[in-house]
Amino acid sequence: MILHNDLDLSAVRAFQSVVLEGSFAGGARRLGVPLSTVSKRVRDLEARLGLRLIERTTRKMRVTAEGEALANHATRLLAEADTLLRAMTETGTAPRGHLRIAAPNLLGQLLIGGVAALCRARFPEITLEFVFTDAPPDLIEDRFDAVIRFGPLEDSSQIARKLLSGAVRLVAAPGLNGIDRIAHPRDVANLPIIHVSPPWSHAWMFQRESDEVTVRFEPAISFPSMLAARDAVIAGAGLTMLPGILAAPEINAGRLVRLLPEWTGPEKAMYVVYGAPDSITPRLRAFLDILTENLRDR
Repeated sequence: MILHNDLDLSAVRAFQSVVLEGSFAGGARRLGVPLSTVSKRVRDLEARLGLRLIERTTRKMRVTAEGEALANHATRLLAEADTLLRAMTETGTAPRGHLRIAAPNLLGQLLIGGVAALCRARFPEITLEFVFTDAPPDLIEDRFDAVIRFGPLEDSSQIARKLLSGAVRLVAAPGLNGIDRIAHPRDVANLPIIHVSPPWSHAWMFQRESDEVTVRFEPAISFPSMLAARDAVIAGAGLTMLPGILAAPEINAGRLVRLLPEWTGPEKAMYVVYGAPDSITPRLRAFLDILTENLRDR
């Protein structure tokens, strides 16, 4: 499909919102505009293209083949237009404007509040909106400037920058009875184990140079949250495996000790994902610089 070079992007955005939400009412809610505005913009777009994009009756709607083709192009078109507009408005000025960022719940609870406050203190013209979720959202369709996530990138059309990496560590409270008898990974099964979901994975893998040991166990307590597991271990309920970002502050404060330091668990990496190299606006770069500074201290 060839798009006219004078196409009204607000009409394309209205059409795309209707398609994504599955209804004109949903599209209007997504954009925060009246239903009549969305309907008019879609009609104007159809008239401009000379194509029927959506077949609609009083009760339902169906996207035509031409509409599907436009929808496939529109997501990238709108993202590129937003990037261009941001770059134009920020050229030669201090970072400013709105950032919408998704991050894992763990990072949100541990770090994002302080990072957001620092960002606002340094760059008061930046406003921030965060969504905390452990299910990676769609960068483009959900209109995020960036998504912070654990694990490798699956979509090759996007760009990922590694923020932090490190192996998980075996930790316990200093006073936990029996930790002095742990000399090998297989010994951990003799003590209460605090486990983090998924519940079907009752096994830990330990690595030391070329050696690898898998230890299977029945947990004393299972949690869906690393923070809850950490707190239970600090309280003396057992031992667990934690990433460095969570374990290091407690070890430094003396609330936890690291066991079997010559053995580590699998490496965990944190990435920031964005659409393309030129989609890093000054405000996103400013935020990521502050985030990286704080992660470096962990």
